[in-house]
Amino acid sequence: MAKHEKQHTGMHPTLEQPRYFPDLYASLCVDIRYWLAPRLPERYTISVERGLSMTDESGATKQYRPDASIDRAESPEAPYADAIVVQPPSFSVEVLGHPQRYVAIRDKDESLVTTIEILSPANKMGDGYEDFRRKQEQLAEKGIHLVEIDLLTQGKRRWRDDRVDQADYVMAVQRAGSSLANVWAAALGEALPAIPVPLLEPDADVPLPLEYILQEYLAKSGLGRRLR
Repeated sequence: MAKHEKQHTGMHPTLEQPRYFPDLYASLCVDIRYWLAPRLPERYTISVERGLSMTDESGATKQYRPDASIDRAESPEAPYADAIVVQPPSFSVEVLGHPQRYVAIRDKDESLVTTIEILSPANKMGDGYEDFRRKQEQLAEKGIHLVEIDLLTQGKRRWRDDRVDQADYVMAVQRAGSSLANVWAAALGEALPAIPVPLLEPDADVPLPLEYILQEYLAKSGLGRRLR
């Protein structure tokens, strides 16, 4: 990991500009994978932008691409240990439209465990928002853990709650089978939290230190010097 001086804490409005956000988005996807990969038990694999084929109520099939996904592999081993403390969530919100009970059948073709999504402007506006919302609902119904990282102040959010709307930045973890999602809210200039990435039981969650990963990006890109 890069060694760097203390940079601006948390997100900065400059990073949301079209000039900078695509690079931030692409880098975070890769950096999150690099962080998680050595800390996962060996039974898991992690990939960036793997296409998902989902069928909607009309029977039509559409391709979706999560930013990172964790799949099952075969040989279980103990995970790598880190002294990272996951912050408690700011609050929980009800997942609208998601049933509290469901039946999930898993085989070698249904091995997805967790998706990690860094929201882009396309996920929060117009038809892209509706596509993203439907995709997340379908994944939840299939018994897949959902991790959403929203570092954009503009656009609509999937969680219809005043506390979510009032937050500058939102991270949410919706565990498979739960009708609630834990939400971490961060204000402009506030350090991003360390959040849990859930796996299959009995495997423990893996901490994801978002502020550390963001600071690494600021140092490696040189943007940190501009945002002090």
